[in-house]
Amino acid sequence: MKKILLSVVAAAILSTGMAHAAEGVKKEITIVANINDAIFVSKPDGSTWYDKEELFAKDYTQTEFTSNDLPVRVYTTDNEVNVSLVQPLTVNRADGAQLSDVAISFAGKPVVQGTALKVIQTSVAPGGYDNTYTLKINAKAPTNIAAGTTTNGAYQGELVMLFEPKP
Repeated sequence: MKKILLSVVAAAILSTGMAHAAEGVKKEITIVANINDAIFVSKPDGSTWYDKEELFAKDYTQTEFTSNDLPVRVYTTDNEVNVSLVQPLTVNRADGAQLSDVAISFAGKPVVQGTALKVIQTSVAPGGYDNTYTLKINAKAPTNIAAGTTTNGAYQGELVMLFEPKP
């Protein structure tokens, strides 16, 4: 009787697995390549870029948030780089509530929408300059939430930066 029961259970598991396998699994990868012999921007390992980063509460009050220090490697053929925001960084919830006073710093200096930050590369490398800088994001909890609502929830935003070699 035990052998029959085990056979029935095994057959049920096997048929369930086969039914799911017949549905198929779709996998997608977005492929992006950018070749520029004047500038290359990456993580310090030189092969990747950041995909998703989290802001962490500075303390239990959860009124101020900060990112980890994000190291950014910049290789250029010239010693000057302009860093700017392509669009303002807004970090918001689906209902429109958003973090306030969002600030981005690169190499210890603020990066502001509409104004390019000039960064001078100092470490000489074969064919150019190669330095690693810190990217940091800070923000505050929303203060303009409607009465009777909460600041709780998941907030998202998209940081789009432009790194340009000396014009």
